[in-house]
Amino acid sequence: AAKVLDVEPVMVDAVLVGGVDSLCQTTLRGFHALSVLSPKPCRPFGLDREGMNLGEGGALFLVERGGDARALVLGVGESADAHHMSSPHPEGHGAIAAMRGALAQAGLHPAEVGHVNAHGTGTAKNDTIEARAIESVFGATVPVVSTKGATGHTLGAAGAIEAAFAIVALEEGWIPPSLGATPRDPEVTLTVNEARRALRCRAVLSNSFGFGGSNVAVLLGVA
Repeated sequence: AAKVLDVEPVMVDAVLVGGVDSLCQTTLRGFHALSVLSPKPCRPFGLDREGMNLGEGGALFLVERGGDARALVLGVGESADAHHMSSPHPEGHGAIAAMRGALAQAGLHPAEVGHVNAHGTGTAKNDTIEARAIESVFGATVPVVSTKGATGHTLGAAGAIEAAFAIVALEEGWIPPSLGATPRDPEVTLTVNEARRALRCRAVLSNSFGFGGSNVAVLLGVA
């Protein structure tokens, strides 16, 4: 039997975090085999959306314990529902747990979150399930965007890139449009932001959900 060592957790003062992903034929053909790629620009939350686009990019952040910061990491929620190899839980249990976990760690109420940057891939299942999960946590009036209509799904870079969108929204007092969301899927009853608009937020939640039910919600706030 393995011995569990009684040691203090290792803490650091600063860490470089982020993600970078580039296009490759293996990944492209894999998603094509799953029949989730759209031949047109993806339309998260939009009616008759055909699927996702792949993108490439990267973003990196220096996260420090102290000092001057552009934004604060208020809370992080993680879950693993392990419902299916590639599909989310149909009732969004993992997504809900991750979002509630981030709120609990930050000590915030849902009403204190200014907007949600959704995972929003543009696939039929993901968008409707995530929309129900967001509504169950925040209600239907919180502004929601998916920036994947502008970037595509950058896979391993998506969480970092979308956190960068959230930080810009906090700093500059505006939220981006959710491109392609008009006309709206009637099953999505959220307040999806369809045009750039001014909005001062105290906190923004950014969702990133992966295959196998790996769910992360990061709550970012003003410094």
